Amino acid sequence: MASLPIRWILARTYCQATEEESRVVQALNAAVSGGRAERQTVEGQYGNPVIILSRRLEASADLRATWQRWFDAGIIAALGPTAESRVDDDAILHFRLNKQKACQGTLSLAGEADTIDVQVKLTAYPAKLEEIRRVARSLVSEAT
Repeated sequence: MASLPIRWILARTYCQATEEESRVVQALNAAVSGGRAERQTVEGQYGNPVIILSRRLEASADLRATWQRWFDAGIIAALGPTAESRVDDDAILHFRLNKQKACQGTLSLAGEADTIDVQVKLTAYPAKLEEIRRVARSLVSEAT
């Protein structure tokens, strides 16, 4: 596989007080593996504990393995029609995965609130919005 124009991948999800943390970790691991994992406890609106779980990938082997996992699951193909609109001015491709399905080992894009938020930092030269969108289009066009 050729080098991917990706600098890093960050996946983040929340574990509410009513959820079992081990299952949320399992879902995050199904979505992305490798990299550095972090755990932070914050207080919710009503004083309830909320755990923020995140994993950041920077090693090229981890990036390729995760991208291939998403490709095999059909995530990349599903992003195709909306890839350009999911890229912001900072060259970050945004999408959300269904946390419940990820816990069961199936990856799919999410439409509701219980999600794993994913950010993919793209590299493009020159780093102009149109070039970044072209990179996003080319990444997802391989899957369609």
